[in-house]
Amino acid sequence: MTREELVMKFLTAPAEELPRWYEFAENKCEASAPADRKLLTLAAAAKVLTVSRQTVFRMCRDGRLPVVETRAGRFRVPSYALTALLKGGSK
Repeated sequence: MTREELVMKFLTAPAEELPRWYEFAENKCEASAPADRKLLTLAAAAKVLTVSRQTVFRMCRDGRLPVVETRAGRFRVPSYALTALLKGGSK
């Protein structure tokens, strides 16, 4: 990513993301491992959480887990959200 693209992302960032940008600018943020950037199917997320696929679907529908729609009707759960949930965080 070029410096100009990075500056544009900062300037157009929503207010709730600004603290994260400030941490980044001050080199205080943790680097996430590449393995923590995967998108998992609902079945794979269910296996990680040791619950049913339907339970993961309900968690996504209720907003307890973020979901990414890759194409019409195909949903994936970011692995960082599962990590945060297992560590005790909300998202």
